[in-house]
Amino acid sequence: MKTLIQKWGITMYILILSIHLYAQVLGESYSMVQIGTKLLLLPILILFLFAQNNHENTPKGKWLVLLGLVGSWAGDAFLLGNNYFIPGMVAFMTTHIFNIIFFSKIYGPLQPRSKKLYLSKFILIGFCFFIYFQLKSSMGPLIYPVLVYMALICSAALMAIHVSNNSSTKLIANLFWTPGMLFFICSDTVLAFNKFSWEKTGPHIQHIGLVTMLTYGIAQLLLVKGFQLYFNSTAKELA
Repeated sequence: MKTLIQKWGITMYILILSIHLYAQVLGESYSMVQIGTKLLLLPILILFLFAQNNHENTPKGKWLVLLGLVGSWAGDAFLLGNNYFIPGMVAFMTTHIFNIIFFSKIYGPLQPRSKKLYLSKFILIGFCFFIYFQLKSSMGPLIYPVLVYMALICSAALMAIHVSNNSSTKLIANLFWTPGMLFFICSDTVLAFNKFSWEKTGPHIQHIGLVTMLTYGIAQLLLVKGFQLYFNSTAKELA
């Protein structure tokens, strides 16, 4: 089983994500397929990442990432119900907190900062203001916990960008972690606008859930692939 998930975990994930997206296209009559496949996505990635190294050689920080993925799975489960938006958001907050801690262990916030980081910080702060002014009237008091969430996910993205200033993780950060966090932000932005604006006042975009889940699925895949590459390289150094 371990060998199977090590070799084919990513393929299984892509297959189940594809089935989930196709079930969305087919409509409500396939809602059980949508629920089942959505709840399988993160467990596959968790098992895939856990299976990469022997337990005794587990690199530092791996448990932080795994706990973050568990938080994402809990968020997926909560968001299946319309009345559990806040618990779902809190669950995803834990993901970003664990990722921030993990990235800071690789290359701390007090380390030298790049011009790319400062530019990214300016853009993401502007993005948070954009979300606030666009959604504050439709969200009411919910806008404040959402802003806390946006601050956390943007902080995780900035830490991923910051890690790219470390020579040993530059390639992984540029190819996997930074794009993964940007896809994550894109997914959550579409979800927020659809839930609090477009569903109520329009435009009513057909199959908007495909955009949310596709960007989310790509985000988790990129992040986990980056974690795998980092942990495998670290395990070789520890061996």
